[in-house]
Amino acid sequence: MDKKNILVVDDDTAVLKYLEVLLLMNGYSVTSSSSGEDALKKVESLVPDLIFLDLMMPRMSGFELCRRLRANQKTTSTPIIIYTASHLSQDEKTKGIELGADDFILKPFDMSELKARFERLFARRNNDMGYNPLSKLPGNFFIEKEFKNRLSRRGLFAFCYLDIDNFKAYNDLYGFKKGDDIILFTADVLNKAVKEAGNPDDFVGHIGGDDFIFVTTVDKLDAVSEYATKRFDKMIYQFYDKEDVDRGFIISRDREDKLKNFPLMTVSIGIITNEHTAFPPLANIVEKLTELKSKAKKNPNRPKGSFIMKFS
Repeated sequence: MDKKNILVVDDDTAVLKYLEVLLLMNGYSVTSSSSGEDALKKVESLVPDLIFLDLMMPRMSGFELCRRLRANQKTTSTPIIIYTASHLSQDEKTKGIELGADDFILKPFDMSELKARFERLFARRNNDMGYNPLSKLPGNFFIEKEFKNRLSRRGLFAFCYLDIDNFKAYNDLYGFKKGDDIILFTADVLNKAVKEAGNPDDFVGHIGGDDFIFVTTVDKLDAVSEYATKRFDKMIYQFYDKEDVDRGFIISRDREDKLKNFPLMTVSIGIITNEHTAFPPLANIVEKLTELKSKAKKNPNRPKGSFIMKFS
């Protein structure tokens, strides 16, 4: 079982070192930050399972850091515990809760109490179906929320539905563990695509299985889609045995349990934009994206490799 990663934020290096040793001894992985600014940088590349932060810090207080973490898509639901050396007034606790803190604790720490609080928040988050348990990407709840948010805003947006071609055949032949590796690889490809070629507030979600959603602006759409498809096509070979790569296909069983040749995996992307026509209602957007993705998969004229089908 993977260790839970705790991001500890404190401007006192002695406290940071103490907490790092304490948490490591109790079975957690630890990432340390000596300021709110550094913590915000670190969560862009490594989203922790819980954030444990000091209230009294120079430049950026624990309350302000909490507010900014909650405004960040990557940490909007990450458990946050604020600790302090002095008792908080009811007004201060209310403020912290309004800003998104999940819990408060006083120094000095009792490790058994601290661990109980951590585990309670981990359990609560695991029960939250908002995130896909494998990819850790926002799931259907947050996808719907993102769509509604974009529909209420001005600007030109693109809703994109990505599906992995021939994933089931690969999963059946290579096994579920290898299949999970492909899902994680695809999630990583999409995250890198929006980070390298998109906007800071672009969205990546995981519907489930091999189905993903990403949202970007129309001006960044081509760059994000091209980055994702080219990276997937370039790196997918590492997940196959050499003989399958050399042959250019795998031999697996179809839905009728008959042996069949299946091409190596690619991705199909269905895209709908409001570039020329206003977006339809949310239910129709999902229906249209599903239709476009299916057409992209079955298009007889598609070139070799991943394929994109756009409607605007």
